[in-house]
Amino acid sequence: MRFYLVFTLIFMLMLLVLLAQVRRQAGLSRRTYVLTLLGGLGVSLFLASTRFMPESWPMALARPAWWIGYGAFGLVAYAFLYQVLLFCAEMVSRLALPRLAPALRSLWAMQAVFILAAGTVGWGLYEVGDLRVVSRQVTSAKVSQRMRVVALSDLHLGALTLDSRLEALVRLVKAQNPDLVLLVGDIVNDHPEALEPQANMLRAMRPRLGMFGVFGNHERYGGDARSAQVFHWAGAELLRGRAVYLPGAGVQLLGVDDPGRSGNSVAEIARGIRALAPILDPASFHILMNHRPLAWREAAKPLGIEVMLSGHTHRGQLFPFYLVVHMFNEFMGGWYEEDGQLLGVSAGAGFWGPPMRVLAPPDILVLDVLPAAPAQNP
Repeated sequence: MRFYLVFTLIFMLMLLVLLAQVRRQAGLSRRTYVLTLLGGLGVSLFLASTRFMPESWPMALARPAWWIGYGAFGLVAYAFLYQVLLFCAEMVSRLALPRLAPALRSLWAMQAVFILAAGTVGWGLYEVGDLRVVSRQVTSAKVSQRMRVVALSDLHLGALTLDSRLEALVRLVKAQNPDLVLLVGDIVNDHPEALEPQANMLRAMRPRLGMFGVFGNHERYGGDARSAQVFHWAGAELLRGRAVYLPGAGVQLLGVDDPGRSGNSVAEIARGIRALAPILDPASFHILMNHRPLAWREAAKPLGIEVMLSGHTHRGQLFPFYLVVHMFNEFMGGWYEEDGQLLGVSAGAGFWGPPMRVLAPPDILVLDVLPAAPAQNP
């Protein structure tokens, strides 16, 4: 809950800066400014209320509240960004082009900022549905048959999830003809008790070798038992520090849960991966599900795990704010290879917070695992 309070405070601070600029540009009277400020405070409190709203309330009430609250956050965030850039341009123009400065703090400039912010939000709403497929092939002598794996992460099912977008995701996954579907964490975001209909939509994927999953940090926030029920509805078997053999494939599938609110995520995740060492079969090809793209070099590679699949980063989700995310994540999205071992990081098939993505389209990972061709006799 502390995180969401900080999230709301950040929103309020952005709104204060934004309204201060609007007052300068539009020449608002003191009375109009105070009323606008109170309206902005009301929007801030409305955003905060979505997290304090009891999850027992019907989704028909929660969904519009969440969309209004988080949609407003996205609009304010981009209006704030463009106003800050405009203010910086005004300060520079005072030194270099003094005649231009008044135009940069005019009503016209304010209108341009809000048109640009609204356009960015509109693009973000479009891009969130622009699902991509990020593919890779890998060969191994350990593999006995060809197998296609589809990995999904960061659906964040809840009040902001539209059934139409989930249906489009299921169609895209089925179009890949997967043998195996993996849910690599943050599948559940909020209102888990109300997610049975959406989980049933995921069940419709029905891959030949089944569907498996692990918890991401958001499943841990929502409670293990409640989140596990959603995976059960979806027909996915959870691998919580366990391994399973895929019949006839020569593949051992492993999974570790995200530690949630851990003080040292890398160390916690590395400890969880190393705990799998006693059950690793050296004769099998290994695929590890680990929600955060952490501890790959520290733990997964030294154990000889051929493929680790992750998500979590959303590839930053919103440009240019994802530059901050990149400061804390070396592996942002796509496929990475070192010493013949692979790390796949999905940008996520959904979104968190503002229901949009800007220059960070959603994706699914598709991995074709192929048996190595027999050696040719000279």
